[in-house]
Amino acid sequence: MNNWIDKYKKLAISSHKQHILIADQDNLFTYLELKEAFENEGYTIIICPNALSVRVHFELQVRETTGRFLMVAPEGYVPLPDIETHVHFQSIGLFTIFPNLDAKAIKGLGFNALCLLANIKPYEELGHEKTLRFLLENLYSIDFNTLTSSKAKERVMNALINVFFEKDGINEPLTIFLTHLSKPYFPTLIAQDLTQSRLLNFIKEQWQQFIEGKSSLLDFAEPSLNKNIGYLFAFGYLDPLQVSPEKYDSFPKPLRIGIYVDAALSNDNELEGLTEYLNQQMEVIEDLADQWFKIIQVLSQAKLKSLESHNASLKLAYLKVEQALNYRFQRFIDNTYNSLFSLSGVRQPVMVTRILEHINARSAKKKALLVIDGMNYWQWTILGKALLTSGLNFSSNASLAFVPTITAWSRQAIFKGAKPDLLEDNSHEGKLFKAYWLKQHVPAFQIDLRKISVHAPLIATDIPTDVTVLGLICNDLDNIMHGAVLGEQQLKTSTEQWIQQSRIVQIVAQLKTLGFQIFITADHGNVEARGVKNLSINDKVGSLSRGKRHLHFTNETLLENFVLQNSSLTLGRKDLSVYLKANEAFTLENTRVITHGGSHLWEVIVPFISINE
Repeated sequence: MNNWIDKYKKLAISSHKQHILIADQDNLFTYLELKEAFENEGYTIIICPNALSVRVHFELQVRETTGRFLMVAPEGYVPLPDIETHVHFQSIGLFTIFPNLDAKAIKGLGFNALCLLANIKPYEELGHEKTLRFLLENLYSIDFNTLTSSKAKERVMNALINVFFEKDGINEPLTIFLTHLSKPYFPTLIAQDLTQSRLLNFIKEQWQQFIEGKSSLLDFAEPSLNKNIGYLFAFGYLDPLQVSPEKYDSFPKPLRIGIYVDAALSNDNELEGLTEYLNQQMEVIEDLADQWFKIIQVLSQAKLKSLESHNASLKLAYLKVEQALNYRFQRFIDNTYNSLFSLSGVRQPVMVTRILEHINARSAKKKALLVIDGMNYWQWTILGKALLTSGLNFSSNASLAFVPTITAWSRQAIFKGAKPDLLEDNSHEGKLFKAYWLKQHVPAFQIDLRKISVHAPLIATDIPTDVTVLGLICNDLDNIMHGAVLGEQQLKTSTEQWIQQSRIVQIVAQLKTLGFQIFITADHGNVEARGVKNLSINDKVGSLSRGKRHLHFTNETLLENFVLQNSSLTLGRKDLSVYLKANEAFTLENTRVITHGGSHLWEVIVPFISINE
C-alpha cells in the first residue's frame, strides 16, 4: 500500500463508528486506488455530488444498515448534527496528506506522482512557487538551479520534454509555471497554450532547421538535450530525416537516431541510432519497473532491425547491448522483483498476478483478455504493427511474468489473479478464471474461457451475447517457438506467417465490434539460448519439473547439491527452483534453441496491451 493512502485511511477510519463521511477537498476519490483501499476494508462507497444527495443516501441506505458505508461529499461540506452523530466525519484534502506542500500546486498530479511525493518529506513548509520547484526537482529530476545557467535554451527544452513526455503527465499549475519559464526563450511556442502536441511540432520544426544547417533555436548536439531527443525518436514521437552520407558521418553518434542516408540503408541507420540510445540508457536505468517497461519497447525495435540487417558489425554491437541490458536486468530481478507483488494493479498491472485486478477496475461493460502463450515483446511489436495497419489503435505497456517463466506457473498466475500454486499446473485455469470473476460478483453465465488456434479460430459471432468477461488462450506461438530450430530469424518469419494465417487481427477487430474492450498479454516470453550441458541423471534427481532453463526440486538439499555441482552456470534461485539468467540452456552443448523458463528480460517482460475503446 502507498503510504499517502495509509495516512488517508488512518484519518478516515474510526475505531468506534461504523460509517465514514468525508468532505473530499481535492477530489481524491477520483483515484481508483483510494477507492479500492476502502473497498478492501469492507466499505461500500457512495459518491454524493451535493448536500441533498448526502441526506438522501444517509436516510435510505446508511442510517439503519448493518453494513459499512463511506459517503464522499463535495468540498466544503459540513454535516448537520443528526448525521454527524452517526458517522465519523473528516474533511480531507491534499493539505491534510502533504502539510508542507502547497495543495494548489500539487492538485491534479497523477497517482504515481503522489506516491513518490509521499516518500519525500520537505524540511519546511513550502509556498506555491517553491512547491512547484520541489516537484520539478523531485518528480522530474530537473536541477532548477542550473536550468537557466549556460545553454539555458537547451536546458529549458530538455525540462519540457522530460515533463511532457517521459513522466506521468503534468498538472495545470506546473504547466503555467513552465509556460512563464519558457516564454523568454521560445516566444513562438508559448504564443498559444503549452501542450504536448504543440511542443512536439515545435521540436520537429527546429530539428528540420538543425539538419538543414539553418538557424535553429536549439543546439541539438548539446549533451543536456540529446538524450531526450533520442527518447522522442526511439518511441516514435519523431521520424528520422534523410541526409547525405557525408552529413550522416559528421553527426555525433547519439544524434544518428534522428537521421538516415537512404531508404535502402535506413534499417541499418536506425539500428545504429537505437543501439547508441540503448547504450546511453545503460548508464542511467534504475531498478524501477516503469523504466524497464519503456526500455523493452526500444529494445524490441532494435531487435527487429538487427534481425533484418546484414551488417555484421552493427548486429554484433546490438547483441552486446542486449546482453549488457539483460545483465543489468538480473540485478533488478534480484533487488526488486519480489517486492512488486504487493503493488496494486488498478492503474497498471506490474505483475501478471494483477492483470485481472486491472481489467476488473476498467469501466467497460464487456472485457476480453487474450493470452498468447510464449509471445515475447519483439514478437508483440510485429503484431502491434499489423493491428495499427488495420486501424486498431492501442495503448502499449508491459507486465512481469512469474519467475521461473514456465507456462504451468505464469499462466496460472494470470487466470488466478494471484501467485500460483507451485504444486499445480495450468490445467485448472478455467476454474481459476471463473472463481476470480465470481468473487467480483459476475454471474457464471456471463463468464467464458476458450482456447483458440490457427486450426480452431474464434468465431466471434458464436460468443453468447450475455458474456461480459471473455478469456482467450492461444498456444500457437509457443508451439512455433519450441519448433524454431533455426533461431530467431526463423521465429520472426514464422510469427509474421502466424499473424496472417491465424487471422488474429480480424478476430480482435470482431471482438471490438461486439463491444469488448480487449487486453492482450503473454504468460511468458522466449529467448534464443545456447546449450551448455545435457542434464545428467544426478542433476534430475528429485526434480518435480524441469525444462531447458529451469529445475524445480522437492527439497532444499537437492537444490543445494545441484547448485554446488554446477557452479559455472549463471543461476537464479526462487523457493525450490533454480533457473538460468543468461542465454544458456540445459541441452546438448552449443546447440541453439529457443525456449523459456529462466529470468532473461525477453522471458520476463511481457506485453500488456489495451485496445483503445
